[in-house]
Amino acid sequence: MAVDCRFQPAGLILAGGRGQRLGGRDKGLMPWQGRPVAEHLSALMRPLVTEVLISCNRNQDRYHRWADRVLADAESDFPGPLAGILAGLQACQGSHLLVVPCDLPQLDRDLLQALLARAAEQPERAVLVRSGEQWQPLLVVLPKTLLPALQTAWAEGERSPRYWLASQHPALLQLSSDDARLFNANLPDHWVS
Repeated sequence: MAVDCRFQPAGLILAGGRGQRLGGRDKGLMPWQGRPVAEHLSALMRPLVTEVLISCNRNQDRYHRWADRVLADAESDFPGPLAGILAGLQACQGSHLLVVPCDLPQLDRDLLQALLARAAEQPERAVLVRSGEQWQPLLVVLPKTLLPALQTAWAEGERSPRYWLASQHPALLQLSSDDARLFNANLPDHWVS
């Protein structure tokens, strides 16, 4: 199968949150199988993307180790993951942006490859993962051409990735509702040192 040279995805790890359920700890730096989860996710992505970006609002010097570039939200006070996605699309040098949140440490390369393959089939559309009936709006591939739509939505006050994505009529990569790779690690005892 020929590779479409117009499909050149960059990768973005979302690690810009407050970590409130972790007592303020930086979630991207939480240990997962002996290393910070951001390092783990960067290693998964790197062979699949043209560059790795990390959206983080603190500890940028540490995140530089695992990214080609680190990004901060344009607004202070942790405005949420849509701000990180906006910063990622603005900075992205590829045709698409593979977005991965740092609270899915059990992701594997097979899932990321399947998501990118689905996006390459429909390069003009956003493609996100759905497990059962549940959308995973932070595990998505976005064409760079959606940047103006996101900028407009942001300026109009939209802050929900799910609602914004719904307005874009995304394609879906369907997974089972019990897919262990989508385990959401948000509490201290979810992390494995």
